[in-house]
Amino acid sequence: MDNSEKKPSKRRVKSALAILLAVVFVISCGVAIRRYIQFQEAERAAQEALELAGRNTPAPTPGPVPTPDPEPEDTVPPDPTAEDLAGLDIGALQAENGDVLGWIEIPGTELSYPLLQAEDNEFYLTHNWKKEPNSAGSIFLECTNAPDLSGYHTIVYGHRMTTDAMFGTLKYYSGPAYREEHPSVYIAMPDGVYRYDIFAAFTAHVRSMVYRLDLPGKEAEFVEFCLESSEIDTGIVPAPEDRILTMSTCVDMGQSDYRWVVQGRLAQVYGAKPTAEE
Repeated sequence: MDNSEKKPSKRRVKSALAILLAVVFVISCGVAIRRYIQFQEAERAAQEALELAGRNTPAPTPGPVPTPDPEPEDTVPPDPTAEDLAGLDIGALQAENGDVLGWIEIPGTELSYPLLQAEDNEFYLTHNWKKEPNSAGSIFLECTNAPDLSGYHTIVYGHRMTTDAMFGTLKYYSGPAYREEHPSVYIAMPDGVYRYDIFAAFTAHVRSMVYRLDLPGKEAEFVEFCLESSEIDTGIVPAPEDRILTMSTCVDMGQSDYRWVVQGRLAQVYGAKPTAEE
């Protein structure tokens, strides 16, 4: 028998290759379409949250934080963004989903979403704020953090979407100009509006100190680590008694052990209800 008859013809090889490429193309199109549908569903859920909370018009970019004139010691200078966020109907969101804690927003950016907390750090990676499956996930608090933001170090997670949705805009804090335009992140809670002023932004290993919550007596060491790691210099140096917020998101593909973090120092709580001791 002629050995040439045992070998597949060039025509057969080309046909098989064409079929393979067609299958790959169809699969790729299917993935792209699914991602598009998921993104549209995520946008719909986000818009529903805005409307339900009464956040129909997000606050404009506030610009640099102005230096206010001297005020009486017990007087807090007015903050239009905080006043605006104080009017949100957090209760309406909580009636839809009891995991809702409040609302997180950086004025003038895409970042304006419900803040949630689950019993683990996995669920809201793949579910929206209404608990519907969605690859865009949600913005959520570290499951072991105090839900009232009272701990020294609070961590919030979210996906880095290419559309700048969720925590996608955090990547822009790698340069000082963006921080000057967007100096603060606000979290509206049932008891008041918390303003954190951004002081650091950097890439961190998932096992680095920045992901530790048990830091009694190591606050100064923690702040030093964050400031030395930071790619921006804001001039803000948190004191040991200050409370710190860390917003964590993913980095470029292929760096599964690293995250991009943007950190803020609690600067003011607006409208906080006094405690019994006060």
